[in-house]
Amino acid sequence: MNIYYLNRKWRERKAQVLLPAVLLAPIFALVVYLLFETAKVSMAKIRNQFALDNAAYSQVSSVSTYLNSVAMVNGPLPYRVMQYMADDAHKIRPKDSKRSVLPDITVFDLFYKGGGVPAIGPNYDDKAGTNKPPAAESTNWGLKYFEKVGEHTDPKFSRAAWEKENPKPLDEPLPLISKKLAEDYLFYADENDMDNSPALPAMSFYLETYVRVGSIYKSQDYAYKELSKNEVTFREGYSFNVSSCKPSECGRQSAAQLRKYLGIQTKPMTIKDVMFYISQYSVKYGWHNGAQGIVFHAEADLKEPLFQFAYLDQASRSKLKTLGRGVLLKQSFSLPRNIFNINLEQKYKPFVRNRVKLTCPRGNNNCVWPNPLPKYNVRLEP
Repeated sequence: MNIYYLNRKWRERKAQVLLPAVLLAPIFALVVYLLFETAKVSMAKIRNQFALDNAAYSQVSSVSTYLNSVAMVNGPLPYRVMQYMADDAHKIRPKDSKRSVLPDITVFDLFYKGGGVPAIGPNYDDKAGTNKPPAAESTNWGLKYFEKVGEHTDPKFSRAAWEKENPKPLDEPLPLISKKLAEDYLFYADENDMDNSPALPAMSFYLETYVRVGSIYKSQDYAYKELSKNEVTFREGYSFNVSSCKPSECGRQSAAQLRKYLGIQTKPMTIKDVMFYISQYSVKYGWHNGAQGIVFHAEADLKEPLFQFAYLDQASRSKLKTLGRGVLLKQSFSLPRNIFNINLEQKYKPFVRNRVKLTCPRGNNNCVWPNPLPKYNVRLEP
């Protein structure tokens, strides 16, 4: 009975399908395992690619943040702050003998035309303190010192020597106020009413502004050095996205490629002694006897020299040119073990890669000094 039943079942159509299915079951199981193991490899590659992209962007973003901060303190920031003295409340009139030929000017004019502060263009001669902010899409803010500083003080104090990639120090004590305007206008310090006379509050405001700007620069410089030390931002950013390595060991191969371009250094241009020119004017008697120079020993009185701007050294400018073209990062990664016990790493040597760029709207990729422009940005390419 059993033999007869089995013979009959084998001759049915369902049996013709069942037999191949039983034979193909191991093949289907193998395909499922292959798909699963392939998915594990793909997931590992995607995870490491994301880790590399995130780490590279984060680390190079610290460079862009630093350079943009230095570009801001190099002129745009103090210029905007000093514009406080460019309104009608800070206008000063010419001395009596010049009132018929000279217009009123602002305290800002004395500092700008004396070389104390640069200005954003385009109108530098008569409207330097009232220029509108540059448009958001602008790629050239045109920040520069007054072109005729030497005519207002002495030719040797022209700021042309500063407006170069390798600026040269100027003789000290360095004038920061126009001597010519102090001779023609009533920019005085009344010893009987110092707070209400224009000179003393203006000089104090200038010193306070640049002391704070110098402090911001030092803070940004310190923060960048800490973030770039041992590529800490890169390594930690990589380790957050993979579980196969420790922060101190993650991304060694790509970190080594990026390391040589992270040592960006800026040098501050500072002055130890400054010269303020004020009018020799007597409020009581009404006489005006030219300009008087007052030397302020910044380094001695402030315990540090007075910051003016910071510039890139030659090695850093070279690194920025390379970063502008892009740095190729390549990172090997570990694959998870598979059910077939095949060492895929040894056979295929898997890796991920990208190209990271740091650029600003200049051909030489130097937007720090001269003519600072805080528009560095980071891009990633495959």
